[in-house]
Amino acid sequence: MAVLREWVFGTQRVSLEDSDILWIKVRGAFSETDVRELVDLFHELGAGPDKPLYLVADLSSSEGLSVAPRKYLAKHLSPTWFRAVCFFGAKRTHREVLRALVAVVNFTSGTRVEAEFSDSEAQARAWLASHRRRQAAAPR
Repeated sequence: MAVLREWVFGTQRVSLEDSDILWIKVRGAFSETDVRELVDLFHELGAGPDKPLYLVADLSSSEGLSVAPRKYLAKHLSPTWFRAVCFFGAKRTHREVLRALVAVVNFTSGTRVEAEFSDSEAQARAWLASHRRRQAAAPR
């Protein structure tokens, strides 16, 4: 898909594909500053219950998420901003941390966001297409 907009903060690259698919390429450590800028970007894009986004994160070059950024995300993210999230290329320890973060956000918000873990970009894209089809077929 074509990239509509792109942002770079630190070593992180964020791209908007389609009107509702946000791709993040995480390189190295995702700092608290990076996380704050990402949350600001969600606000800029108007993410919310009326305009939820798909979030797809490439973690194949990620060094992980330290405690301060995790706490910031847990406190400032809302599951209502997302249709679903998909992480790919994550190491096992990163998957565990992200599963815990998703669980905390889901528990504290009272809303559930679906999270998927894939091994590759191709699998993430296939899951995204499948999720879109399921959403389109679901009764309203």
